[in-house]
Amino acid sequence: MMRWRTMTAVCLISMAATVASAAEGESGVGFRGWGPRVGLSSDPDQALVGVQFDLGEFAPNVRWQPSIELGYGDDKASFYGNFMVSYYFPVKAAVTPYAGGQVTAWLFDQDGPDPNFDDGFNAEIGAYAVGGIETKLKGGTRFLAEVQVGVGDVPDVRVLVGWTF
Repeated sequence: MMRWRTMTAVCLISMAATVASAAEGESGVGFRGWGPRVGLSSDPDQALVGVQFDLGEFAPNVRWQPSIELGYGDDKASFYGNFMVSYYFPVKAAVTPYAGGQVTAWLFDQDGPDPNFDDGFNAEIGAYAVGGIETKLKGGTRFLAEVQVGVGDVPDVRVLVGWTF
């Protein structure tokens, strides 16, 4: 359990340092907002809750959006550190589609149905193909809905919604 807490603390500190350094960026890169995200994953079947950051565009219509999530269910407690880059299609509509990729570090504690079973702490790294839509809401906030299809040792599919303030 101590390793789980240590790894979680290291990931959170790394994410905070990344956000802080991006806030000082130039050429469109910088802190543009943050917000909650919730969703579901398949294999393992988990409920997800987390936070995302909009760190601006480093190329025209290409946005960097890291996020972190906690997942619960399927006899696992999970922590996800996600580093997503997406291309936002320049359409003149209320809804903007996007597509991109994401590298995910997945830390989880596996428990089996037997109370005496504890596989302990595990870590995996994988990638996702990401597709979604984003729309602006009243007051300048943004709402998104996305689907992620996993490659490697990460959950097969994740469906998420989120808001950016």
